[in-house]
Formats: sequence, structure tokens, C-alpha cells
Amino acid sequence: MAKTFTPGPPPEEILTFGPIKLIPGRKGGRYPYCHSLVLEGEETWVVDPSSDKRALGQLARTRRVTRVFLSHFHEDHQKYNYLFPEAQFFAPVAELAAFTSFAGIFALAGVDSPQFQEYLQETLIKEFHFRPLANLQPYSPGERFHSGAITLEILPAPGHTPGHSCFYFPGQDLLYLADVDLTPFGPWYGDGASDLEDYEDTLAGLQQFPARTFLTAHEQGVFTYEEAQAGLAYFLKVIAARDQQLLEVLKTPKTLPQLVERRLIYGRPRDPAFVYDHMEAQMLKKHLERLLKRGMMATTPEGYWTRER
Repeated sequence: MAKTFTPGPPPEEILTFGPIKLIPGRKGGRYPYCHSLVLEGEETWVVDPSSDKRALGQLARTRRVTRVFLSHFHEDHQKYNYLFPEAQFFAPVAELAAFTSFAGIFALAGVDSPQFQEYLQETLIKEFHFRPLANLQPYSPGERFHSGAITLEILPAPGHTPGHSCFYFPGQDLLYLADVDLTPFGPWYGDGASDLEDYEDTLAGLQQFPARTFLTAHEQGVFTYEEAQAGLAYFLKVIAARDQQLLEVLKTPKTLPQLVERRLIYGRPRDPAFVYDHMEAQMLKKHLERLLKRGMMATTPEGYWTRER
């Protein structure tokens, strides 16, 4: 595995960057929470409202939030959407179906098991207050939104999900990386619609982006340019290390279920097992299929994967 990346501690208090505030997510911004942004221009806007119910609830009571921007469709970025019923919601055009129906979520997540679908639907309703967004507008790569001293520019960053987007604020020279979160776990691409090579391209592009401050949705949350560069390089190394782990393990042929049992991605069994086994398998398949395409892997009629000699 790649050399461990050791980020700093998550923020404990609201941080201010001119007209932009970061509200720390509970549990250090770990799932099922994330850090949120509040943009105080001519209007008040919110980004990824899944940080802290008390802080966001107070904002909803004391300010008129007119717009909410969602970086992608994952539930841990939408937990408190319902606090802003009058706001206009903006989401990536490539993922609109996942904001309006469970079928759209299942399709992007690659969830076709009835057991998993039932579990996911129940979890989204009970724990994440999911409801289809009626007041929804799509945003597209490169689009800009203005509110006083704030300009929010959509920077496409696919891979984690097809429409995953970063938000750049040129007036503050600040880039919100969303779920390119620079955590020790490394990049996550466990949806059916996630794309490993898109993720690598996104990371390479972000390495060329000269913002002064980088914010992420989880854990450390705030990075200098130098810290972000180290984190982005680490993410690329993790992807390469996962390739190498598979090549090493597959000196002896194995099926995908046997590989899942090795926990090469998650490191140990987690509950509920059928959820984490699914995500482990999705991520492993993306590596296996790429290695197969590169001529470094072979398959057998019996469903075994093996390293090409």
C-alpha cells in the first residue's frame, strides 16, 4: 500500500474565509456527515448541507437561504436538505435522476439486489430524510453563479461519481474539493457509475490548479496549496498501490468473491457486510477490468482472475 498520508485534525469551530464560512461536520466530518459551506453574498447560499443540524437549523431560522448547491448525489451531502424548503437546489446535470427518485440512485450506485435496494431506501428515508427535490435546477461544467463578492464556478471532477463537482471561488482563491477529500483511506469509487480512470484524470487536473486554499467535505477540511498537493499525490499513489496489490494476490487465481474476502480496499470486515462487500467488489472490479484491458490480467471460463504471465 502507498505510504500513509497523515492529515491534520478536523476543524472544531466555524472557520471564515471572507464571505465564506465552513461549518464543521459532526464526527469530524465523517460519514454520515460532511463539512458544509455558507456563502454570504447579496444572498445566502449553502453548499452540501450535511454538517450539523443545530448550526444549519439556526441558519435556516435567522437567514433566508435562497440557493443550495450539491456537489454530487451521495446522501452524506444532503442530510439536512429539508431544513431549506424554500431554497432553489442546484445539482450536477449528469446526476439529476438521483435527486428525484430511488430508481435514479440505484442506477448510479449500481445497486440491483432487492435486499440492498430495500435497505438503502429505508436508510435514505429514516436517516437522511430523503425526499425528491422538486425545486431542482441542473448545473453544468464551467457554469458560474454570482452573489455580491462571491462567484461560484463549477469545476467538473468526475470519477467518484459521474457528475461529482468541485466549486471554485475566484474572489477568495478557494477551491472546494468535495469528496476528493484527501483522507488516509484514499479515493473512493464504489458506485456502479464511478470511473477509476476519470478519477485519475481529475486528480491530475487538480494538481495543476493553483488555488491558495483547498477545502474538503470530510475530516481535515482545510488545506494549504502545499498540503493539497501532497494529498492529491497520495491519492494517485493509493490507486497505483491497489493495482499492485491485486497483481501480487493474483499470482494465484481467485474469483471476485474470494478477492472481496481479502479486504484489499477496506482492510477488515464491516457491517452491514452485504453493503461493504458490494462496495469492495465494485472498486476491485474497476481495477481488474482495467488491468485486463492493459493485458496484465486474464480470466478463466470458471470465473477466476489471474495475473497474466
